[in-house]
Amino acid sequence: MELVVPDMTCGGCANAIARAVAGLDPVATLDIDVSIKIVKIASTLPPTRLIEAIEAAGFHPSVRN
Repeated sequence: MELVVPDMTCGGCANAIARAVAGLDPVATLDIDVSIKIVKIASTLPPTRLIEAIEAAGFHPSVRN
């Protein structure tokens, strides 16, 4: 799954997103690029649960088309 997170502006934001995902799925793999505001997640969980976790961390992700 690829997400665009427009309000991810720094490494601290990336860390907060990584912690939010790890809280749900500790074995998920993430590839986060702050410069283009993209988060790629490989997880067996439903995308909606991961998006909700990132939203609960204070961010506004949307699925990248």
